[in-house]
Amino acid sequence: MTDKHFNSIIQFIKEYWESTRAWPDFIEAMRLLLPDDDSEPGRSDRWALLPGLCCQATGEEAKNTLEVSAAWVLLYLAGHLVDSVEDNDKVEEIEALGGPGSAINVANGYFLSAALMLNELSEKTYSKNQARQIRADFYKTVLVMTSGQHQDINYPQLSLKQWWQVAEAKTGSFFSLACRSGARLGTEDEEKIASLSEFGLHLGLMLQVHDDIDDLQLLMANGITEMPNGFQRSLAITYAGEVLPDSGASRLAELISGHADDPEEINKVIDLLDQSGAGLYLLAEMERHYTSGVNSLQKAGPLPPAGDELLAMIGGLKIEK
Repeated sequence: MTDKHFNSIIQFIKEYWESTRAWPDFIEAMRLLLPDDDSEPGRSDRWALLPGLCCQATGEEAKNTLEVSAAWVLLYLAGHLVDSVEDNDKVEEIEALGGPGSAINVANGYFLSAALMLNELSEKTYSKNQARQIRADFYKTVLVMTSGQHQDINYPQLSLKQWWQVAEAKTGSFFSLACRSGARLGTEDEEKIASLSEFGLHLGLMLQVHDDIDDLQLLMANGITEMPNGFQRSLAITYAGEVLPDSGASRLAELISGHADDPEEINKVIDLLDQSGAGLYLLAEMERHYTSGVNSLQKAGPLPPAGDELLAMIGGLKIEK
């Protein structure tokens, strides 16, 4: 799929905002997180193509997914903002928007814009039942994501089982939604829809593990002076806490709750992670979800070139051992 479809999604969002009664300065704030509609999408931006690609993979045109893709992008941005504020992350986007309060207000704008776009599906060429299915699917998935975030916030330290449950709720289910909703606009074959939905789930989980591997590599880089933000609740730390002997697990918990900016303490964390085999575990999980994702995609029998692009997307996340 060319970048033309991506640009049309961004342009659709901007034009939609102009058609509402939202004030110009608020629209300008919401635009801050959107990429330019004439730019080449980066890796994270390309996820917006998932609904269109899955629709194409079933034999229909990507343009049929414009409203769904736009709504998914806005919910993606809203979730990122809310997650960053709730985790007290100091990210450039929050500062650019004027602080946490303004960021939450912009996130609300994204949520409501997405809902309005989904409500208009039934006014397009889709059947009312099809539109109702997709709309309900979006709302229920966001509720599941919010449930995962609630658990993430309220449990001081997750078990390994809980970590995967939260990851599936917050990331896996959302990427599954992108693929499933796009496929539903292209086919009524429930097996194909389910297979592409499974592909999206494994893609999302791979993305979550990939981010944790990036943080682990950053932690182990020579000369690091502070622990990556949020690393205390990463998959590597969670896994190590479960497989280390009680003395090692207790020591790890003590270290990660202490001096995140002390190089000596960070080196001790690295030693414990090495002892646990956390790095190998993360790579093994990446391979497991890659294999499952590819199998699900093949089961759907995707048509080229969309199927090839979907395969390239999941392959781009794979990390060789």
